[in-house]
Amino acid sequence: MQRARDGSTMWFLKVFAVLVVSLPMAVFGTFALGDLWAWVETRHGIEAVGHAMYAGWCYGVTYFAIVLVGLLLFALPKRTTSDAAPRSNP
Repeated sequence: MQRARDGSTMWFLKVFAVLVVSLPMAVFGTFALGDLWAWVETRHGIEAVGHAMYAGWCYGVTYFAIVLVGLLLFALPKRTTSDAAPRSNP
C-alpha cells in the first residue's frame, strides 16, 4: 500500500536528512578547523585540544553550525524561473 506524503512528512524527512548528513560533515569540519580550536584554547583558556582528540564541545559547535546552515537552506524559498528577471536578447 502506497501512502501519500503530506507536507509534514516531507518536512520531517528533510530535517532528518540534514541531521544525518551533518554528522560526518561535522567530524571532518572539526578537524579542518583545528587551528581555530587551538586559537580558542590559547586565547581564552578553554580546553579544546587534548592529547589525542578535540574536546566534545568542538564537535558540538561544528555540528550545530552545519545543521543550522542546512536547515536555513531548506527554509529559504525556492526560486523558480517565473521569479527570475526576464532576459533580454541583444
